[in-house]
Amino acid sequence: MIQKGLGLAFFILVAGTVAAAQSPAPVVTMSVTSPDGRTHELTAPESGLATLALNDNAEYAFRPTIQDSMPWNRIVVTIFKTATTKSPTQVLGEVELKRGGPAVESKTNPSFKVAVPKVSPPAAPVSSTH
Repeated sequence: MIQKGLGLAFFILVAGTVAAAQSPAPVVTMSVTSPDGRTHELTAPESGLATLALNDNAEYAFRPTIQDSMPWNRIVVTIFKTATTKSPTQVLGEVELKRGGPAVESKTNPSFKVAVPKVSPPAAPVSSTH
């Protein structure tokens, strides 16, 4: 009896984890001003990555993490310098933002101005019939 209960609990845990991993995430639109003054529009799913290459060939990644429920007003964007052949990926810092709020300058080197103009609901899953 206990083994049946443990088996069922394990099944529910695994099924919940798989379902959570497959659930679509909201899409965050970020406005990033690079050190050269150019502004780039980047999009990434919540907790996903968007990358930006600068003129010196250095590549940076921006990961938005939503801190609240819908309508998703509080977002933390973590800034990374991506890995090269000589160094691993490095976390440079993060900025706390409000959706639709002003750009916030990061305390990173190099510095970026980051804003989140919008957060969109997840795209509806596309069903396929064979």
